[in-house]
Amino acid sequence: MADKEKVIIFAALTGAGTLKAKCPALPTTPEEIAEDAYQC
Repeated sequence: MADKEKVIIFAALTGAGTLKAKCPALPTTPEEIAEDAYQC
């Protein structure tokens, strides 16, 4: 790949309407979301 291509990465870190009560691992605070984004 001689030319650099732009890449967009999308991650749904907070799910699609799931509540933390049903999924305790769901990040909800800014700190949790930032940590999950870093881990991706």
